[in-house]
Amino acid sequence: MTPKNENKSNLQGPSDSPITSGNHSANISNLEAGILFPDTPCSLTSFGSDVELMDPTTIAREMVGEFVECSVIDFIKTYLPFAPNKAQTQCIVQRLLQESPLAGGSPDITAFNGWADITKAIASAAPEVGRQVNQFKYHNMPNKRLASGIRGLNNRIDAGFIRKGGEGCKELSTTDIAVVIEHRPLPKLYQHNALKAVSANVQIMNDDARRMFTFGITVESSEVILWYHCRSHSAVSKRFNLVKKPHLLLRVLAAFSFATEEQLGYDPMITREQDGRYTFKLPDPTSSGFQNFRTIKTLSEYRTNNITGRMTRVYTVNKLDGEGKVVGGPLVLKDVWLDKSAKTEGEIQKEIFKDIEEFWARPTDIQEMKKIQDTHKHLVNSGEYKKYFLEIVLDHVGTVTTERPRASTLRRGLLLDSIWETDIPKLSSTSTVTSQGTGTSSTSVFSETRNTNAGTHPIEFENIDKVPVSHRPFDPKKRYQVIFKDVCRTVGQLKFLGEVVEVLRQTLIPLQLLLCAGWVHRDISSGNILAHRANLKANQQPWQAKLADFEYAKKFSHSYLTPRDPKTGTPYFMPLEVMFNSYLYDPRLQAAARGEYDIKQPLEDFIRERKKQRAALLQSKSPKYVIHNFQHDLESVWWILLWTVTCRIYSNAAFAYGRRIFVNQNERRLCFTAVSILDELEKFLPTPKSEDDHTFAEMIENLRDFMNSHYISRVAGDNQGKPEHYVGIFNIFTICFNTMERTASDWAGIHLIVDISTQNQPVSVVPGRRKRTREEESIADARQVDGEERSEAKMPKIEETLEDRK
Repeated sequence: MTPKNENKSNLQGPSDSPITSGNHSANISNLEAGILFPDTPCSLTSFGSDVELMDPTTIAREMVGEFVECSVIDFIKTYLPFAPNKAQTQCIVQRLLQESPLAGGSPDITAFNGWADITKAIASAAPEVGRQVNQFKYHNMPNKRLASGIRGLNNRIDAGFIRKGGEGCKELSTTDIAVVIEHRPLPKLYQHNALKAVSANVQIMNDDARRMFTFGITVESSEVILWYHCRSHSAVSKRFNLVKKPHLLLRVLAAFSFATEEQLGYDPMITREQDGRYTFKLPDPTSSGFQNFRTIKTLSEYRTNNITGRMTRVYTVNKLDGEGKVVGGPLVLKDVWLDKSAKTEGEIQKEIFKDIEEFWARPTDIQEMKKIQDTHKHLVNSGEYKKYFLEIVLDHVGTVTTERPRASTLRRGLLLDSIWETDIPKLSSTSTVTSQGTGTSSTSVFSETRNTNAGTHPIEFENIDKVPVSHRPFDPKKRYQVIFKDVCRTVGQLKFLGEVVEVLRQTLIPLQLLLCAGWVHRDISSGNILAHRANLKANQQPWQAKLADFEYAKKFSHSYLTPRDPKTGTPYFMPLEVMFNSYLYDPRLQAAARGEYDIKQPLEDFIRERKKQRAALLQSKSPKYVIHNFQHDLESVWWILLWTVTCRIYSNAAFAYGRRIFVNQNERRLCFTAVSILDELEKFLPTPKSEDDHTFAEMIENLRDFMNSHYISRVAGDNQGKPEHYVGIFNIFTICFNTMERTASDWAGIHLIVDISTQNQPVSVVPGRRKRTREEESIADARQVDGEERSEAKMPKIEETLEDRK
């Protein structure tokens, strides 16, 4: 179904009439004007678009509930790289009295300009302390602007520990700032001061892939607060008075003066080169040495307004030999932060392959599964089934974030008044949803790219339910890097409708393999269904579908455990039952259908009968919670198809319909459960040539109708926990997609909206949101989707069972 040519001429405005391969060119609009449409839709939290990052209040809102507070002593012991003991502190004081201008007369330690002299005195005490001074020096530079390539971003700091030579630039480079410091003379400005420091650290963590964590100091008059930020949580110390407790300030400044780069938060396994590229050093499993990979370009860079989360980055890279020369062709490197207890993508893939091969190693006794086993027997026995998955070349688990102090407590009111915080839904990019991914975040590798959609038409979100901030344990996260062999494009970056449908059709095969192996993906999106061919620009070569981003995949287990950390959002491809945590089957409707009240029947008898029916329903074993099942993965494929034909084709009628569905939960429910949506689809999709034709629109409608029937009948028969009862809906998907292929000539050549700035750039893997606790993203236009964890992108997951913690 791949079109043979690309006609990009005759660019005109969108049409309201049905689009066909013959008239698609006349419907292309705004392509030359530079309107950009990324590849994977996002959820509700901001993913750091240009506009969002202009407003520190957005950062404050998204980081509600991310802070813990502890005592100053606990902060120093837990987070600071070096804490001078009593004898070392005394040496520093003696040196300070000898060299600091504060020694003569009455010292005023609140004079911020004197901090530079204090840190110089501390550095001169290095021999007595037994430490080496690092290359970061304290510099006082009130309201100094941080350099940024993001439009409108205007972060400024008052002081900091800056890399030697970096302080002289007109604008500070975020890669040179080890510690952010904000000074204010009045105590009442503490929130403004805090927000400036946090906003600067958000930018630093976004800009520099090396950073594992960052520090901050805020001072109002003589009151000091210490700050720490990493991917699992942020922490603040209780206030201390530097006049009454100057030794605490000396210990803090000494810690930053004598710390190594690694102790200041720079990952020693990542080097930033002079040209801004990175070299990643991963342990070689075949030796005691390392393999080096130099970045070529960024495929997915997720800019977030919340430091906590997965922070997925994806690059094309070259492998380097010992002399720094390129070896072999381009590869793909994915860099992400996972929950410490979570399995890595490499571990999950090995388990999936093992279970697939075990299922095909012996004949199945389950009759419904036998046909699938026979169909794919050669594919599995030959090992060719692996072509539907990304090949992992190498992976590595790196550093783990610091655990918060045991005595620390959740802290609110730091960045916004608590009166405002109560109205802020917890839709942030932390280990929660952790954006559009499950096992997930959420997120997918390509969904979390930087937003470049200036000029698109925003849509207001509707029906966004407020969600109370639930208790979170702030579990540590681990850094994980994986190298993939295949450089691909996401299905959201394909340029023709026929290409998308063909890749989705092929995707049914790996989903069938997962069904037989007993696994559910739980994070299907347009960013992790990939298309690969040897030469991405060779239009005559067919695409090979690949299913990616298995961080949230799980063995299917039909348990009714209470969700541990419920989340919400407006995901584009999330199955309806999962989104609402409610099955479509309603036993009350079945009971009501048994009959209405007959006027001839005594009312008391009718009431007594209905009472018995209610009691029976209460005693039934109806599932209390929705568990992600095999059909839910298929439903996500259907939502991708619907999104493609409503929000990616050049048609006002299509977008008018799709825009409601993908930004409004009620409209989404109505779309899926309506008697029919065929009339809507036929307004913009090719019309039938005869009454006997099975049109493209009819196949989309049939899939929706069959899914509803199977959802209801399966739960009504208490069969939702039996994999063999999902074979039927898989067969229907295969038949419908094969039927679509017969009419491909009517619609396969329809041009699709793509991000024209990246449509010719390869991608592979998808940054997702985090694991049912992963990063979410916010988006204002149903057409703007790409390429998590923001804007993790990936769809947020709304439930995490107790089993997700195992």
